Amino acid sequence: MWWVCVGCVLTASGLFFIAPSALTLRQWQVRLPRVGLALWWAVMAIGCVLALSAIIVSVAISLGASEALTRPQRVVFTIVSWSSLGAIGALIAWVSVSVEPVANAHRKTVKRFAHTVVSREDRGPFIFARFASNEPVAFAVPGRSPEIMVSTALESVLTTAQLRAVVAHEYAHLRYRHGWILRAAEVNASCLPRSSSAGQELRRATLMLIELIADDVAAKQAGAANLGNALVRLSRLTGDASMELRAERMMLRRWPTRFHRSLPEPVRV
Repeated sequence: MWWVCVGCVLTASGLFFIAPSALTLRQWQVRLPRVGLALWWAVMAIGCVLALSAIIVSVAISLGASEALTRPQRVVFTIVSWSSLGAIGALIAWVSVSVEPVANAHRKTVKRFAHTVVSREDRGPFIFARFASNEPVAFAVPGRSPEIMVSTALESVLTTAQLRAVVAHEYAHLRYRHGWILRAAEVNASCLPRSSSAGQELRRATLMLIELIADDVAAKQAGAANLGNALVRLSRLTGDASMELRAERMMLRRWPTRFHRSLPEPVRV
């Protein structure tokens, strides 16, 4: 039974150290962001399951499940297994501590614009909030009462069709719980050693892939040209070159024509 424990540990360690370099953003992931994101998290989940399995097996061995081992060997497994359980407890405590700063940072961002809100509309799945700001921004606020916040500056620089595409993008973040996925990636990065690239690579890949997934949803619903033009406009206003690259990506595939698009009613502005 001990070889099962060793195999799980070696495989989990291999995933931990090899996955970041093997799963860095590549061209196929840019084309298929959902597959890329699913692969990232599948690897992480498999690693966690293998590590947990190794602990369970070591605990079983320490409790005398394997008579093939001598008493000193079982003592070693006992020390290793209970130390591992202690490490898991410490990790859970660390995650609990790490989640709060991440959540606070998100709340501060929302609070920064909350006092400038000029109107709120109940769209059913979310509250559509307009706020006064010279920054052309829009963002989704997940939670019990999800919101999509759009600045007056953004409305002034985009056409109605482009604004719908941006709102559809933010709505996709809410529908697919991207806020929770990104928060999990941030907590994961804060828990891993700074010397390891695994956490930061996972966070970076998650952030980019959820943006591309939301782009794809918005392009299908509101039109790739509308979203692409909005991204180009915002890129020139904010200096964010990644938006222009995302706009260029819109030209890499075919999208539904205007007659085959279905824009959700809450997104109409």
